[in-house]
Amino acid sequence: MRDEVLSVDQREQRLVASERMIARLREVQMRDLAELDVAQVATGDGSRSLSEWVAGRLDMSVDSAKSLVRTMRRLLDRPDLSGLLAEGSVSFDRVEALSRIPEDVGLMEWADVAGVRREASLRVRVTAEDEYRTARDRFLVLQPNLDVSWWRLWGGLDGPFGSLMDKVLSEAADAIPALPDGSSPGDAGWKRATALVEILTSDDPPLANVTVIVDTEHAAGTNGEAGVYLEAGPNVGREALQGILCDADTQVLARDQDGRFMDYGRRQRTAPPALKRALIHAAHGQCQADGCDSRRRLQIHHLVPWSQGGETNQTELVVLCWFHHQVVVHQRGFQIYFHHQRRVRFHRPQGRPPDLPRPS
Repeated sequence: MRDEVLSVDQREQRLVASERMIARLREVQMRDLAELDVAQVATGDGSRSLSEWVAGRLDMSVDSAKSLVRTMRRLLDRPDLSGLLAEGSVSFDRVEALSRIPEDVGLMEWADVAGVRREASLRVRVTAEDEYRTARDRFLVLQPNLDVSWWRLWGGLDGPFGSLMDKVLSEAADAIPALPDGSSPGDAGWKRATALVEILTSDDPPLANVTVIVDTEHAAGTNGEAGVYLEAGPNVGREALQGILCDADTQVLARDQDGRFMDYGRRQRTAPPALKRALIHAAHGQCQADGCDSRRRLQIHHLVPWSQGGETNQTELVVLCWFHHQVVVHQRGFQIYFHHQRRVRFHRPQGRPPDLPRPS
C-alpha cells in the first residue's frame, strides 16, 4: 500500500508493528551477543570490553552499547523476558527496565518505562562494600595551561555526593545577583564555576539542605540497603546516609506501600550552634582524631547514629575534620574508639561494627 493513501490509523498500526519487529530483532541480537561474549570476540579484536566492541561494530554510542550488553547478561537469568522479547509483545526498553529487577514482577503495565526504571532503582541494594568501592573510585584532575593562567578540571563522584555537589552549587549559583544594570553576569556554567570559587574562598561554606526519601516497603526488607534515595535521584547506602545525617540540614520523609508520605517526616537533629561551639572549644578548636591538628571544616559526628537512637548531647558527639568524618568514618567504614582525654583512633572495618566504647 502506497504511503500517501495510508490513513492516520493505518500509520499508527504500522508504527506499533514496526516497534514489535524491532523488539524481535533485539532478541536476536541478545542471543548473538551472548554467543560472541562466550567466544571472547572483543578480546580477539583488540577491544577492552564487549561494550567497546559493540559500539564500534554497530556504529552506536558507548551508552547504547553498554545498555545492550548489560541487558544481554541480565537476560541470561531471565528466559521469560527473552521469550516476551522474541514474541514482540513488549518493547526492548521495557524489557531492559524489567531486567534490572532480580525477581519476577510481571510486566508492570500500570507504569510507563520511566516508572519501571524508578521501581528498579528502589530495589537496588547498596551494600557497604559498594559504597567503599565507589568512594575509592572518585577522582579529580586539575590541569593548568603553560603559564598557569587557566585551569581545566574534570573528574567523577559517587551518586549521593555528586548530587549534593550539584545541589549546593546550583543553590549558590542561583543566589548570584544580577549586575547593577540588571543584566546577568554570565550563563549557567559561569555561575556554577563562580559559586565553586565562592565556596572555596569562604570561611563559612554553605550547609547542604538535603531531603532523603525512605520507601518503607523496600528499606525494611533490606536493612536500609535499598529503598533509600535522595530527592535528587540516586540511591543512598547506609554509610553515606549516616554521613549526611551527621552534619547536614536533613529532612527525612517516609513513604508507605501505597506511595503516600507518612506524617512523621521531620528535621534530623544536628548539633545546634551553641552546642557545636562548646564541643569545638572542649576539643581545643581542632579535630579529635589522634595525630590530626586540623582546625578547618570541623564537623560533629554522632557516635551512635541519631537514626539508631543516638542522642545529640556532649557525651555522644565528637569533633572531626571533614576528612576524618566523611572519608575515614562514613566512606571507608572505620570504627572509632577513644584513646586519651577524648582523643580518638580508628579500627579498620571488620564485619559488623562492635558497640562503640565511651570515654572514661
